[in-house]
Amino acid sequence: MSNSTQIQPITAQQTFDQIEQELGAGMVPRIFLLLESNPNLLFHIWGEFREIILRGSLPRTIKEMVGLLVAANTHCDYVKVVHMHSLTLQGVDVNALKAISEGDYMPGQLSSTAHAALRFGALMVATRAAHANPPGVTPTWQELRQKSGEVLSSTNLTDGEKFELLATVAFFEQVCTIAVFLGLDPSQP
Repeated sequence: MSNSTQIQPITAQQTFDQIEQELGAGMVPRIFLLLESNPNLLFHIWGEFREIILRGSLPRTIKEMVGLLVAANTHCDYVKVVHMHSLTLQGVDVNALKAISEGDYMPGQLSSTAHAALRFGALMVATRAAHANPPGVTPTWQELRQKSGEVLSSTNLTDGEKFELLATVAFFEQVCTIAVFLGLDPSQP
């Protein structure tokens, strides 16, 4: 005898309602709106964002600052604008955010945990970019991978927080790839 429970598919509108409620911004970001015709993928991408960025041990602000750094390094103006706005609403100093978005991820207003997370995020992005370069390019991706591992170990984060940080960088790289290739206009968050 089978004891299967039928799961009702979630609608795009239900996910949009969740997004609006949990983000508290009174709107649904465009990157999610583009998935209206595919509610399952919308629910999945939103679920990734909710679990990786909004929940967990690492503060949301640190994860969004890492996203800002990834956006700056991947030339993703859409994610840069969206998360600059979000971080400003969360009370992060505008000058610190501008410095991060310009590649200075060591501004004095940030905690040592934020510094370490941003340093690791920058190295991880550089490592993945170097992996695509031909042999002989300095530094090599192997050297950067080694350095990234050392920096991650020196963060004093728990194993769970390290995993969150890795997932944060990977998630924002994914979102930036989507936003860049779809040509999302940063003036229409």
